[in-house]
Amino acid sequence: MENFSAYNPTRIQFGRDCTKSIGTDAAFLGKKALIIIGKGSVKKNGVLDQVTAHLKAANVAYELFEGIKSNPEYQDADAAVAQAKAFGAEMIIAVGGGSVIDTAKAVCAGFYSDHSVWEFYSGKGIKPKAALPLLVVLTLAATGTEMNRFTVLQDTANKHKRGWGNELLYPYISYLDPVYTFSVPAGYTAYGIADLMAHTFELYFGVDAAPLSDHLATDIIKLAMEYGPQAITHPEDYDARANLLWLSTVALNGTLNAGKRNGDFGVHAYEHVLSVLFDIPHGAGLSIIYPAWMKHFYGEIEAKMDFMAERTLGSGKTGKDFIAALEAFYDTIGTPKQLSQWKIGAEQHPLIVETLIENKVRGSYFDMQKADYESILALMA
Repeated sequence: MENFSAYNPTRIQFGRDCTKSIGTDAAFLGKKALIIIGKGSVKKNGVLDQVTAHLKAANVAYELFEGIKSNPEYQDADAAVAQAKAFGAEMIIAVGGGSVIDTAKAVCAGFYSDHSVWEFYSGKGIKPKAALPLLVVLTLAATGTEMNRFTVLQDTANKHKRGWGNELLYPYISYLDPVYTFSVPAGYTAYGIADLMAHTFELYFGVDAAPLSDHLATDIIKLAMEYGPQAITHPEDYDARANLLWLSTVALNGTLNAGKRNGDFGVHAYEHVLSVLFDIPHGAGLSIIYPAWMKHFYGEIEAKMDFMAERTLGSGKTGKDFIAALEAFYDTIGTPKQLSQWKIGAEQHPLIVETLIENKVRGSYFDMQKADYESILALMA
């Protein structure tokens, strides 16, 4: 087991009506908030109205920045920074899923900078001097960004999608009301499930021996496979939604990394290329790649696959049984497992490989070169 440092300052408010304190919480931070949302679903389902009612009651003024897309672009974050500065925002409030929250984190850091937020993601080691506090109202079980220090944005024109992390990016408070996820469409519910499972896999396949982390990871996968179909078929099942919401948070809040140097995250790097090229939802891309990645590296991860199978499927099951069960599960919840299901054909394969090479896609432990890219691509065609 490796040495590790555990730190997570985010306060979680979990459960029905947990946002009722957001007004007083925001007033503690200041009197002006910029609210960032996506394409408008939180307007239609009433979540935004609930949040702003609490802010008004606490005499917190706000402006709205809307239009964040599912694969968020740095230009929108830059525009939101400009609005936040003009308004004199004292905090950022993200109301939405992972894309909105990731954008909001960039805005928090960009507020005290005089350059594009993309400079933080550039790999040049540029760090923010300070960041605005962030309040998060989560509406989708998926990324885990509500309780970690990471954010992902993309530069679509130059075919780059990059993650970045900093201690200043932990949300101050995240509000997780399972009721707010009831209205998420079945497709995006499924993509979120695939995303939380992928985060778990990435950390599980870290090569260091950390038994508790591995046992927790297999439990998350087992429970996701149990509650996922319930949430798809019964979208207002509070228990199913609540469990998925907490599973997604724990999958990437640092718990599964304890005792390990890192996760692998090669599949995430591979998927970022699919997102930036074809605007495929992140979770959908992950569900396409992961079974293929497991098959390609099976000889190196067989023992880990067998342990996953026994913990999730029962005694005597093998890693190959698990891959088959995973693919069947993706079919059940309605997320793709082949590129052809997203109408990405063989004619696009050279572009995918070229972009993977350009972005130097690797895993922390399972390295990938051109031959690996092509093999995995063939398996997920």
